[in-house]
Amino acid sequence: MRSVKLLDCTLRDGGYIIDWMFGKKNIQSVLCGLSEAGIDYIECGFLKDCDENPDKTFFSSVDEIENGFLMVNYGEYPIEKFSECKSKNVKIRVAFKKPKQKEALEYIQTLVNLGWDVFANPMSTNTYSESELELLIGEVNKIKPYGLTIVDTLGNMYQDDVKKIFGFIDKRLMSEIALGFHSHNSLQLSFSNTKTLLKMDINREIVIDSCIYGMGRGAGNLCTELITAYLNDNFGGKYNISPVIKILDECINPIYDKTPWGYSTPYYLAAIHGCHPNYAGLLVSKGISETEIDRILSQIPVDKRTVFDENLLLALIS
Repeated sequence: MRSVKLLDCTLRDGGYIIDWMFGKKNIQSVLCGLSEAGIDYIECGFLKDCDENPDKTFFSSVDEIENGFLMVNYGEYPIEKFSECKSKNVKIRVAFKKPKQKEALEYIQTLVNLGWDVFANPMSTNTYSESELELLIGEVNKIKPYGLTIVDTLGNMYQDDVKKIFGFIDKRLMSEIALGFHSHNSLQLSFSNTKTLLKMDINREIVIDSCIYGMGRGAGNLCTELITAYLNDNFGGKYNISPVIKILDECINPIYDKTPWGYSTPYYLAAIHGCHPNYAGLLVSKGISETEIDRILSQIPVDKRTVFDENLLLALIS
C-alpha cells in the first residue's frame, strides 16, 4: 500500500558544506530535534573506513549508531567489515556510479544476505537509458533490497522527467521494494518535482530525501521544513515543524552565515550543461566569471560531464 516517509539527510549530505565537522553537540541536537519532529528516517552520516571522530558525521562501524541510516559510497567501505545485521533499526544506503553498477549490486546482495535493510542509490539515475534502467531494475528485483532511490545528482530534472522515470520504474519494480527520491535544487525545482512525484498514482512506500534549510553542497537539497508542512497540509502528515525550526535557528543558520549554499547561476549552468556540480564549485572557487563558467562547461566532453574530473577542468582553464 502507498505510504510516504521522509528521510532527513542533513548530517550526511549537508556535511559537504563543513567537511562533516558538525561538532558533537550539534549532532545530538539535530538527532534529537528530528526525532521530536517525527521525521521517519534520519541519515546519521557516511560509513567510511576511517578513524572514529565524535565531532564528525563519519562512522567507522555500524555499531556506532543505534537507530537511523548510514550511507556508503561504493568502494569506500570494505564489505568484510560488515557482520550479520543485529538490528533492523539501522539501515544502509549504497550510492554508486553507473560504471560500477555490477560490483555495487554484488556488494548490496551481500548486505541483503547478511540481513541488512539496504537502499540502492544509483547516482544520476536520470542519465540512464531505458535499456539501462531495465537492466538495473531486473537486477534489483533479484536482490530484493529494501528500496531503490532515484538520485538527481546533477539537479537537472524537470516535472516531466519525474513523471517519466518514476512511471517507468514503478511499472517494473517489485511492489514490496520502496522507491526513494533524492533531489538537488540547481533549477529551483526540488520542491515542485517532489510534489509531482507525490501526486502520481504509485502504490508502494515512497521515501523522500530532504535536509534542513536544504543544506548541501552547491544549490542544496529539498528543504525539510517545506516538505513537512506540505505533507501535513495535503497528505495527512503529523510532523511537528517547531523542532525543525529550532535546529535551523540554533545549528544550521550559524553554518550558513559562514558558508552559504543554495541556488546560484554557476550551479544552474552546471545543471543545464548536464555537468557534475563540483565542476561549478571549483570554477567559483577560482573566481571565474559566470560568462566564462558557461563557456568552460560547454567545452567539457559530454561523456565526461556526469563524473567530476578535476584534471580535465584544470586543463580547460589553463
